[in-house]
Amino acid sequence: MTTTDLEKYFGDPLKVAAFFGVSPEAFYQWRKRPGQLIPKGRATEAAYRTKGALTYNPSLYAKNTGLKEQH
Repeated sequence: MTTTDLEKYFGDPLKVAAFFGVSPEAFYQWRKRPGQLIPKGRATEAAYRTKGALTYNPSLYAKNTGLKEQH
C-alpha cells in the first residue's frame, strides 16, 4: 500500500495521519520509503480498519521487489 493509495482514500495527508495516530511528519517520511510503500504493519492495519476498502498486497512487501532498501 502506498502513500498515494492512502491520500486517494482519505483525501489528504492530515486525515491519514489522524487515522493512524501519527504526526503528519511521520506520514511524510513514508513518502521517502522505496516505492512510497507504507510500513507493512500499517498496511495490514489499514486494510482491517477500512474493512478491505484499502487492500493489503503482500507481494509489494516481498524481499525480491527489485527495490533497494534504504539503510
